[in-house]
Amino acid sequence: MKNIIKKLTDMRYLWKMIQNFYPSSLYNFLRFTNSVPLEKKILDCGAGGSNPKLAFFHENGFETYGIDISEDSINYSNEYCEENGIKLKIIKADMRKIPFESNFFSFVFSYNSIFHLNKIDSGIAIKEMYRVLKKEGLCYINFLSKDDNHYGNGIEQNPGEVITIEGNGKFLHSFYDDDEPDKYCKDFEIIYKEKRHIMQGNYFNTGRTCILDYIVKKL
Repeated sequence: MKNIIKKLTDMRYLWKMIQNFYPSSLYNFLRFTNSVPLEKKILDCGAGGSNPKLAFFHENGFETYGIDISEDSINYSNEYCEENGIKLKIIKADMRKIPFESNFFSFVFSYNSIFHLNKIDSGIAIKEMYRVLKKEGLCYINFLSKDDNHYGNGIEQNPGEVITIEGNGKFLHSFYDDDEPDKYCKDFEIIYKEKRHIMQGNYFNTGRTCILDYIVKKL
């Protein structure tokens, strides 16, 4: 009986470790944030879900805030918070109209979220991220590359904007040429840009195989 209990305990510990493993791009962003002499206050745009990435920054001592447009995703993140005894401050809101005052955050990020907007709305959302950032603050955003293996599936309604049918719903994904997201960064300084092309497997169990990572600074 003791051996069974020990095995169950070990399995729960292993599962906890798996849950707390985060994408390498977030570790990279953390490294950049640690080089900036601003208070550790961060916003996640698209923060909901059963394994909220905002928890990574909570674990590293940040004051965390998040927004998400989906009630279901927020409920999942609230369940995660209850199970782990943490408070991430995730509320329902649209990243195209962020409900915080200007210059409120030192850091903003959007992981695997902004490419669910069309390209015009993505520009609006990034202008909002700029607005709520403090001077010298950093923002991390990732975009889907046109080299991703899902590009070409579905109906392309505008260049790079693809509608797919998944279950009973329709979903938008925006795909970009290599330097295309630069157009959103005219008011920022681009301090890091990387194309993550996964030759085998996929990007952090998302099914994605090619991502464009950006870290930008508010001037």
